[in-house]
Amino acid sequence: MPARLPGAPTEASVSTYQTGEATSPLGEGWAGMTFPLFRPLLGLLGTGQASPGGTRPVAHVAREGDRPVGLALAEVPGSAPATAELLSVLVTGDARGRGLATALLAGLEADLARRGVTTVGGVYMSGKPFTAALERIFEKRGFTPPQVRKLVVQCTPEEAARTDWFQRARLPEGGIVFPWTELPRDEYEGLKRSQAERPWIPQILEPWSCGEHVDAASSVGLRLHGDVVGWVITHRVAPLLVRYTACFVREDLQAQGALFPLLVASIENIMGTGTACTFVTSNQFPRMVRFTQRRLAPFISYCGETRGVTKGLGPPAPGEGA
Repeated sequence: MPARLPGAPTEASVSTYQTGEATSPLGEGWAGMTFPLFRPLLGLLGTGQASPGGTRPVAHVAREGDRPVGLALAEVPGSAPATAELLSVLVTGDARGRGLATALLAGLEADLARRGVTTVGGVYMSGKPFTAALERIFEKRGFTPPQVRKLVVQCTPEEAARTDWFQRARLPEGGIVFPWTELPRDEYEGLKRSQAERPWIPQILEPWSCGEHVDAASSVGLRLHGDVVGWVITHRVAPLLVRYTACFVREDLQAQGALFPLLVASIENIMGTGTACTFVTSNQFPRMVRFTQRRLAPFISYCGETRGVTKGLGPPAPGEGA
């Protein structure tokens, strides 16, 4: 999540700005204060409407007159309204170093607690300029110590093409790669039924658990002898950044390296477009972690990890977050 605000809070510095919960939609002037993926949520603030994914956004903002200077954004899932995910915290450059990010987070916690949220969590990247400042803010606000969640690498398609596996990838005999967005609905529902009857896909890699609006260019599937047996599902999280959300082939095909030709097909589809790729690998898949560390990381521009924090919320103190 973006957070670029070092410095300890002082009442004098924070009181320079007008802070409070966002009770109506935020316009284009606020769009640059969160990730592109979350910008549609700003238009739902104060409306009571849910996002396509069933979440409702909550935000605490800071202004200097009519000028936006700070935004803390979270979302509450309709399926679990006692929990919330912190999506981003950002303050403009000229307002940094005054404790405003800490104050925004405190206000957001109070806004969430008033809605009955009892737990808030957040996930962020290591190795970024804002990481140390963000972790100090979490510590001040009483969040748990950071825990490593996932390995993250970022590369260009051209960097990926230099790896040995990219050059040697071969489809299983009879395998066909197809655009994931062209998967017929009946086959998609068939995957769901087969998973319900006899689970064979890790839940985190189920296509229906990966979120909506996949990137059409780089999301691909593998069909073998008429069956869908693998997929690479991606999301465009920024105009020139694609996140590889789920990369999977059926267990009996994994030792054959059947995932590699899927990755190659996906990456070739965005070659030469200026788009970068981000691969996120959970620690619960040690084979993929080893592959990322040994056969991808040496060729790429960035390798880091995501860290997670949580905090239990009590009832807000009188006036807190106002």
